[in-house]
Amino acid sequence: MSIVISAAGTILIRNGEVLLVHRPRYDDWSFPKGKVEGAELLALTAIRECEEETGFLAVLGPNLGIDRYETFEGKKEVHYWRAHVLEDLGFAPDEEVDKVAWIPLDQVAQHLNYPHDLEFLERAVALPPTSPLIILRHAKAVKRSDFTGEDDGDRPLSGRGRRQSKIITEVLEGFGVEHVISSPMRRCQETVKRFVKHQSATPTLVDAISEWGYEQNPEDLDPAIELAMNNPAPTVLCSHRPVLDAILDTVARLGGISTTERTEGIWSTKLSPGSFVVVHRAFHLEGSVNTVKIVAAEHHEVPGNQET
Repeated sequence: MSIVISAAGTILIRNGEVLLVHRPRYDDWSFPKGKVEGAELLALTAIRECEEETGFLAVLGPNLGIDRYETFEGKKEVHYWRAHVLEDLGFAPDEEVDKVAWIPLDQVAQHLNYPHDLEFLERAVALPPTSPLIILRHAKAVKRSDFTGEDDGDRPLSGRGRRQSKIITEVLEGFGVEHVISSPMRRCQETVKRFVKHQSATPTLVDAISEWGYEQNPEDLDPAIELAMNNPAPTVLCSHRPVLDAILDTVARLGGISTTERTEGIWSTKLSPGSFVVVHRAFHLEGSVNTVKIVAAEHHEVPGNQET
């Protein structure tokens, strides 16, 4: 059985230029990228490797696909994201990357050593500016059968769920989230609590996306989701498994994604606790009306759901 090496990288674009790194081992120019560490989410690998190799802290945009090729170690799969700069922490050359350079987009082809890298850059440049909406299932909660409280809305996260919330905080930061919408139920609020505290943000609590609220008044869901979709701020919406079907149906419809266009691996509503779908929205004016269109979507499974 051949070994598959998972890796991730960023195509970091700023002011009409793209960031390249030089690797002395191969004497080549390419994009910042590197291997996954342990059970690390690929999106977080892309951010970490960009920071370690270039000193730039990146915010992720749409996923650009997978570059597959053979190495002496086995088959390698590199997942790329378009990204922009959040902060310059300072470049520190080492034995892996000794130089970085911002290259004008119309000159990149002269510098890149691999034709397939240019294909990924062309995908990144072709996409319009986007803002993410993250549909998040709350992290792993205490089992209903183990909960001794009277109100299920008070059921908290389990130990695994609290560990997942740390990963979720990193993910939300990595996608540049600014606005938090949550079900009022405790397990949802606890899922985003660490992020909210870190960002000094105030979450918007919406009954319509809670289990109880949706069950009692399902007609309130569509207007709530429409408000979130039409708000251009990078947003996370934290809800529950029984509500995800309706939420994702509404998000897809409002973003112009038909049922036949919904790839099951991305748009599956069978999210495990703490996992999420990211839709990348493009906003533009049609006459006097501001419209929203989903131009990309991705699905991420957060570790920590296995029983041991």
